[in-house]
Amino acid sequence: MSAGLIFIWIHKLIQADVVRMMSSLGCRYVENLVWFKKSVNNVPLDIPSPYISSTKEILLMFKKGEGIDLRHQRTADVIIDFEHPLADWTHQEYTEPKPPAVYDMIETLLPQAGYNENLKRGRFVELWAKRANPKRDGWLAFHQIKSFTGRLPSSQPVETMELDLQQSS
Repeated sequence: MSAGLIFIWIHKLIQADVVRMMSSLGCRYVENLVWFKKSVNNVPLDIPSPYISSTKEILLMFKKGEGIDLRHQRTADVIIDFEHPLADWTHQEYTEPKPPAVYDMIETLLPQAGYNENLKRGRFVELWAKRANPKRDGWLAFHQIKSFTGRLPSSQPVETMELDLQQSS
């Protein structure tokens, strides 16, 4: 990649390691966004952590290279949303669906990267996208799914990646 932005969801325990790793790859830390999670009964989550309990996920934003125009936003750097019940996503995927406001924020930051009618594609790539999420114009989505074959016991998932080339209508 000669120039671009990378957004990475992390847990607070590995934040410093991720920033160091990205720096070693020539990427500069730009900003972060916090997803403050609440349970379905409207109480902040209390996820165990070695020092202080965690109620959030952090989206780190890195920039590599020059020539990327970012549109200024007046949106908050915190999204407050409810966690998704495990039963809604763990049977097929490894990671929790993220709030739709995150995609809106990225698309607002990078309006030139969105869907281009002339090219019939966009320039957004999402790894570990959720299969159940609605397709977004301009996004290329890769899904990591759990699948089972007759050759392995059902307790051992076979990891596969699939590419979703469909555009939303």
